[in-house]
Amino acid sequence: MSERVDELRRSREKNWFLRVSALLVLLGILWAWLTSQPLLGRLSAERRWLNFQNFAGELIPSPVRKSGQWSEAGPWVGELLHEGGLAALWTTLGVATAAIILSAVCVIPLLTLASRELSRPNPFGLWSGRMKWIESVFRSGIGAGIRFAFVLARAVPEYIVAFLLISLLGLQVWPLVLALAIHNFGILGRLWGEVAENSETAPPIHGLGCGQSRSVVFISRLFPADFNRLLIYFFYRWETCVKDATVLGMLGLLTLGKLIALSKGFFWDKMFFYILLGSSVILLGDLFSTFLRRKLR
Repeated sequence: MSERVDELRRSREKNWFLRVSALLVLLGILWAWLTSQPLLGRLSAERRWLNFQNFAGELIPSPVRKSGQWSEAGPWVGELLHEGGLAALWTTLGVATAAIILSAVCVIPLLTLASRELSRPNPFGLWSGRMKWIESVFRSGIGAGIRFAFVLARAVPEYIVAFLLISLLGLQVWPLVLALAIHNFGILGRLWGEVAENSETAPPIHGLGCGQSRSVVFISRLFPADFNRLLIYFFYRWETCVKDATVLGMLGLLTLGKLIALSKGFFWDKMFFYILLGSSVILLGDLFSTFLRRKLR
């Protein structure tokens, strides 16, 4: 058995590009390690451990630290939610949900034109009849133009877009919604476009052969077949929007990010609570996504 394994190992195809690339990566890591400053800084191990103990102690709610009773944590949590935590949570959820829905609504109608197979003059290699040269040029160029728009939308960081929109529209929720929607317009366009590109070709070819239009083929053939995978990417980007909306709140809008920024350095227990609050929302969203996709199978 071992001889057979050795024979297969010797006869396997050798890719020198991968080997050279791996060697260059290892050399780069070694060079960065040797030429950079010490990763642990100048603090001694005892000092680092003491700092960690102090930080971990500050994460315990302040009423519990004073009384030693965890029963005091309940009223403390209720007070934080009443003082602004609940309002910040709803604002964060509202911004993230509105942004991802807006981007999805804008992407879906463009997928037919963005698909390389559906947008070209002869979709899936099927002759679609004689067409004017203007229409042929339009179909050849419109897909590339939309895909370029997807690239451009996701190339600019959402934080820069939000900062510019706040300067134009003032401090309100819509600059954050639009910034996240623009960025996720590009990302969903790319992800959903890849799903449409890698779908089974038999159903759309059959639909086109029966005389259906490209839009009808996408709506009746591709979209239902790929709906579960589209839903995965939708909820994945929604979770990212929740995190981005939290961070964008540090620009001044009342989201969880603003409360985290106000608590940092002084009230580590409050900061940790707001982080857990945002994480719990993402966890619930992931569970809901899993439940919904199982029901749709």
